[in-house]
Amino acid sequence: MTDKLYRPQEDIVTLMKQFSQQVKESPELPDLHTRLLRARLVFEEAIEFVKGCGCTITMTIAGLNGAEETAVIDDIGVVLDPNGKPDLAEYVDGCIDQLVVTYGALNAAGVKAQPAWDEVQRSNMSKAWPHCSVCDAVLERNAGLELVHPEDASAHDGDWNPILKVHKRPDGKFIKSPTYSPADLRRVIDEQIQQANG
Repeated sequence: MTDKLYRPQEDIVTLMKQFSQQVKESPELPDLHTRLLRARLVFEEAIEFVKGCGCTITMTIAGLNGAEETAVIDDIGVVLDPNGKPDLAEYVDGCIDQLVVTYGALNAAGVKAQPAWDEVQRSNMSKAWPHCSVCDAVLERNAGLELVHPEDASAHDGDWNPILKVHKRPDGKFIKSPTYSPADLRRVIDEQIQQANG
């Protein structure tokens, strides 16, 4: 094991500078060529990860009338590949390569990952449903955005705590709680721009 600090975004800055790739100092969209390159890299690495899982990609295509016509993908899916061989090393390689190209895409746009990560994590955690630890009632948010008991503030003599639970549809997809709040990445980006110009 290594005691090296885990600093993936900074490591990718070093890599990109070594290979003469532009790293922006403040958030802004990269040029068209860079956006296309980054989109292709992220997509390719996602496909490699799917293969490492022993899966394959299926798609439904519309609009194919001639040899030169551009097809539109109506639907894309991932299924187990009966001939695929899951491979843990390829699985991990796919995950790490996705991190490399994703951090590279963030660096090319001048975005610091940690504040954006924290905001997305906050939003994701708000998808869980807050329940009362005593009676299991679903809690609500008041005007000040604090969690409150649906009966009243004095429910259970105020001796309750929020506990988080996951609600799912029959197919396993999470149902967002009524207290869910979406990630405000525009705010995070604007703060980074202000700090860079500050």
